[in-house]
Amino acid sequence: MRNKMQMPRSQAGVSLVELMVGLTIGLIITAGAMTVLFSNQKLILSKDKMDRAQENFRFASTTISRVVRQATSFGIPSDNNELIVHFDSSQRDCLGQTNYSSVNTFKVDADNKLLCILDLNDGTRQTITLAEDISDVNFTYGIQNGASANSLVYRPFFIGGDGTITNPSVSNVWGTVTSVLTKMSVVDGEAKKPTVDFISTSHLLAMTQLASSGGTSKVNPPSSGGGSSTPEPDDGDDDTDDPNDTGDGSDNPPDDGNGGDETCSNSMLANISLTANGTTHPWSGGNFVAGKAATVTLTVNNSVNRTGWTIDSDKDSSPPESLNLTHSFSLPNGNNKQMKLTLRCGTQVTSESITIYSN
Repeated sequence: MRNKMQMPRSQAGVSLVELMVGLTIGLIITAGAMTVLFSNQKLILSKDKMDRAQENFRFASTTISRVVRQATSFGIPSDNNELIVHFDSSQRDCLGQTNYSSVNTFKVDADNKLLCILDLNDGTRQTITLAEDISDVNFTYGIQNGASANSLVYRPFFIGGDGTITNPSVSNVWGTVTSVLTKMSVVDGEAKKPTVDFISTSHLLAMTQLASSGGTSKVNPPSSGGGSSTPEPDDGDDDTDDPNDTGDGSDNPPDDGNGGDETCSNSMLANISLTANGTTHPWSGGNFVAGKAATVTLTVNNSVNRTGWTIDSDKDSSPPESLNLTHSFSLPNGNNKQMKLTLRCGTQVTSESITIYSN
């Protein structure tokens, strides 16, 4: 019997088991690669949204701070989520334009857009979107808390559960407010919206009146006793001008109120009060808030010399009238209306003004 030699056979392919194993490994590798790709893509999109939110906040905070820095006064807001800034129209508004508007109002609408409402110089209004993805904005105002000359706290203009009650700690010193604390919530894609705070201060107000950050005016600082802290200019009479005047407004003995030489002393301001709706406010206490269409009564202490002093209102086209013991002025009707009373004495003294706001 012949022995048959068997020759080895060449392999023609892979088995089904091997094929299934290969496919499984390939799918696992592909799934891992896709997971990494989608994760990176989601991270890129999230970072892009955060970058846009940060840019929106940066632009919004910069614009609000810039407008507040040049403020001449703040308007009465309708709620704590609104900021009204009055400024000289020669300054740049929220659009960056000059000689275009003099009042800018900041607030957030229902679509998470921070709006700037411009009161244009031609009497019309324009609303622009300042930034998007801003879910909320809240404004509080700097006031002194009495602990020290430089102690400052920030309080809202409205209080109460529904936010409709005027906060007297703010409204009573409204004319001395120079700084605003803004709390802004940004939509950055996360469930919890981060809130960022920043403070803006009006350079003009801080330099020309009692600063809410404490201290005294750097342009017109008050002196002890209410008189001038600098030597009194020669007023043309026969008395001796004393640079160390006691602050009673004259270098002569106090006047008896029946006339006499013109003194033009700042002590006059401490002897004038304004009354509206049963509330009395000192002239030297800064601007204040009265009711709509209120009658404001100005009263002068009858013991001081009124010679040379005049008073006028920016709502009255008639020339300034001599300062009497009492004057009455009608505040314009409506919210956030203003009336400025200006007190002057001859040509030697810079005008002293007070602004009354309706609410």
